[in-house]
Amino acid sequence: MANLLTLLVIVAAGYWVMLIISRKKRELSEKELYQKEQFLKDTQSILKTESPSYNKPSAPIQPNTSSPDSLYCTTVEQSFQKQGFTITDSVKADGIDFIGLKDKELLLIRCENRLKEITISDLKTFIADCAVYIDKNPIFEGRSSMRIYATNCPITEEAQEFIRNNPSTLRLFTED
Repeated sequence: MANLLTLLVIVAAGYWVMLIISRKKRELSEKELYQKEQFLKDTQSILKTESPSYNKPSAPIQPNTSSPDSLYCTTVEQSFQKQGFTITDSVKADGIDFIGLKDKELLLIRCENRLKEITISDLKTFIADCAVYIDKNPIFEGRSSMRIYATNCPITEEAQEFIRNNPSTLRLFTED
């Protein structure tokens, strides 16, 4: 009789533990879903409320023009072409100046040389623009993507720290 009672207590304890584990898993998945939704809302609000830190070009960048903007963009484009990337000829999305492809790699490049200084909000806006672009273009799924922020403008200390702390999210390309 004692063995049967012990077995019953062990089974009840096991059932109770399984209930707790399943409840915790459900709570965790609900929390992850909430965080994903919150991230999307935050990203959308940044895109809607923040004025862009760039001037949207009305025409594709022409390498033969002599303006400082196009010369810098041409320098950036040629640098990545030397590394073996095929670079687009024109702007494909807001906030992204060039898109580069090489094997299974995708480069999303922003050229900025018109701002007084680069701030963390400029960098986050670019990251959000890249995320939206990749989401809208499923053809790029399965490619490893790199976000490159190319600039010859001064960068705020806060922005430099953000880049140092997030090397897998964003890389900086500066003129040497």
